[in-house]
Amino acid sequence: MKKLTALMLAALMLAALIFAFSSCGELESPPAYMPAVRYENVPLENLTLMIQWGSGPADGGGPAFGMTAGEALKANADGIPYAVIGDGDLKIVNGSDKNARFDTKFEGVFTKDGELTDHKESDLSSLPSGKYVVAFSVTKQMKDRDEEYYVFTGIEK
Repeated sequence: MKKLTALMLAALMLAALIFAFSSCGELESPPAYMPAVRYENVPLENLTLMIQWGSGPADGGGPAFGMTAGEALKANADGIPYAVIGDGDLKIVNGSDKNARFDTKFEGVFTKDGELTDHKESDLSSLPSGKYVVAFSVTKQMKDRDEEYYVFTGIEK
């Protein structure tokens, strides 16, 4: 009888422990990541310039405020990092964060000197050999604040 009571008590404690682990706390969320140009699914280094931020109408301007993507690129060309890539998959990937929503907009493929090319977003993986800057803009919407950025990623094929 004592063995049966001890066995039932152990089973009850095990069930309570399993229930406690499965019902307590927040489930682990996926890691957050910013929008980026990715080569073979690896994010490449970039230069990110704030355009503006606000908690309603735009409250403040960043270093790229009032500039087009081409103007911001020309003004900051020396700060753009370049990655040497091959002929693999190159694409813009949107961000993911449980506290923000990202909207990306392709701004163009530029030469290293800041001149806009005719290449489209669908052409990224098939760009000819050369040195380019892929530009896109990001709107980051959070609960109490919105932010806008230009993102510039230099590539050399």
